[in-house]
Amino acid sequence: MPTIRRMKAKLVLMGEGGVGKTSLVRRFVLNEYQDAYLHTVGTRVSKVELTVPHGADIEVQMDVSIFDIMGQRGFKDLVRETYYHGAQALMAVCDFTVKESLQALSDWIPSALEIAGDVPVYIVVNKKDLEDQRAITEEEVQRFAEAFKAPYIFTSARTGEFVEDVFNALAIEMVDRAFQADKVRAAERGLREKLLVLLEKRGSIGLRKAQFSDILRGVQFDQLQAELRQLEGEGLVTLMWYGASDFAAVITPRGVKATKQAATWEPG
Repeated sequence: MPTIRRMKAKLVLMGEGGVGKTSLVRRFVLNEYQDAYLHTVGTRVSKVELTVPHGADIEVQMDVSIFDIMGQRGFKDLVRETYYHGAQALMAVCDFTVKESLQALSDWIPSALEIAGDVPVYIVVNKKDLEDQRAITEEEVQRFAEAFKAPYIFTSARTGEFVEDVFNALAIEMVDRAFQADKVRAAERGLREKLLVLLEKRGSIGLRKAQFSDILRGVQFDQLQAELRQLEGEGLVTLMWYGASDFAAVITPRGVKATKQAATWEPG
């Protein structure tokens, strides 16, 4: 039996009005399509539960909130802080039949990334069923997507073509990113504990930069320095600098106490 993990995620759609954002969400969540233009007023949030495999023995049950924003520029600027904050992925949607809708994403995407940070972005060219009205070539989309290092896909909310694929691809990427972040945090906690134990054993003698390098082989100096500065900021370590590039680190009484507490702690 696979190990079950649970995760909450926020996926944000963006793009000009009329490109089909709401229709894409409706097709994915309800498997429905409505011919009439579904004008979004403000922000619409849909929720869906997905099961995403990760590796051979883990399944992630995701509660995904899908945010669909009104396409008017003024509204976008008004709510962008709350709308993009906490997003784990972005879907930038344009209209296969309107060239300007692709160009407009040059404003939407940077504005979103400024708030959301380093999250995956997919370029979605919707309404591919309207081939006779095509206004955007694949080469144009490819060049645009390369500028943001983003995958792209042509979809049709009307027929459902590739709609499920793009939502599922983003779900998989959100899960992969979450596990990568967990590994980084675990590594950081491991380095923190190693440093405190090493320094606690050295007492008032402490350790010099070169000694850290000999003991902690494989740890990048920038990572070591950042962790020591964090410990210093928490009052657990004192750093003494010898010029611009050499230093010694000594544990403080507070650091000794924290080390002993960590050694005796057990999960409840």
